[in-house]
Amino acid sequence: MKLIAILVNYNAGRLLERAVSAALAANPPMFVFVVDNNSSDNSLSYIEPLIADGSRLQIARNDENLGFARANNRIIESNPADFYALINPDCIVMPDAVAKLVDAMQMDGSVGLASGMIRNADGSMQKTCRRDFPTPWTGLVRSLGLGRLFGDRKAFGDFDRGNREQDDTGMDYVEAVSGAFMVVRGSALEKVGLLDEGYFMHCEDLDWCMRFWLAGYKVAFVPDAVAIHYKGGSGRGLRVNWHLHKGMLRFYRKFYRGRYPLPVTWMVYAGIAARFVVQSILVVMSTAWRRISGFGTKERVFE
Repeated sequence: MKLIAILVNYNAGRLLERAVSAALAANPPMFVFVVDNNSSDNSLSYIEPLIADGSRLQIARNDENLGFARANNRIIESNPADFYALINPDCIVMPDAVAKLVDAMQMDGSVGLASGMIRNADGSMQKTCRRDFPTPWTGLVRSLGLGRLFGDRKAFGDFDRGNREQDDTGMDYVEAVSGAFMVVRGSALEKVGLLDEGYFMHCEDLDWCMRFWLAGYKVAFVPDAVAIHYKGGSGRGLRVNWHLHKGMLRFYRKFYRGRYPLPVTWMVYAGIAARFVVQSILVVMSTAWRRISGFGTKERVFE
């Protein structure tokens, strides 16, 4: 069985070293590819000492930032494997995490993509590690904060449901998982296809999960497979916010356009645009505050 881990790096700083070291320490052993999207920091210098004779680590350098999907696809296309583990450069997988996902997928051949319990640095569960596909209604619920108003009523639940109270004692089939850490079955890609390169970053994980389900495969959540995700290690700011909302728009157009009346579609488009504007204002205000307060001059913890 051949396992390949892929980490797409863009200015992840010292977190990249920790993520790569964790991937190399995983059992069973994996070939680890770091794809660097033309980083401007010194993150690669931290992992170059890890390359030695017989090393399972390889670095692929791009002359430009290709985005998440294209960078991963280049490795998948040129390196056949039974399973691929896609790991964010700010995500630390536990030594047995990939093995537990692979074991679950081997026991259930219908599972084409799986992920596990993704936790924040403080140990809390990230709500995006277990998800439903967003719909116009759930998008409206989140935008208006109706979940906070109506409590735990199912009709007003969030589509990100990783932090809900659920039975976490065994594998569960879910609609979608987080792209921060996921394992895909190599043979399934012949039917499902690679990541959609129309997404630069964000929402390509939702897209892939949807396509796995549409192709007849299941997506699984395995709580015993644990990873720690230090969110934001590979970039933040207006550019990230732009690609996030552009991805939302692409996802809706691709899978929902035509399923809802035209006025609903217009409302969705207007909602995405309004959310982008609000989030951009918050990003600008936060950046300005950090500069004024002097916080922005301090070295980030992951650099």
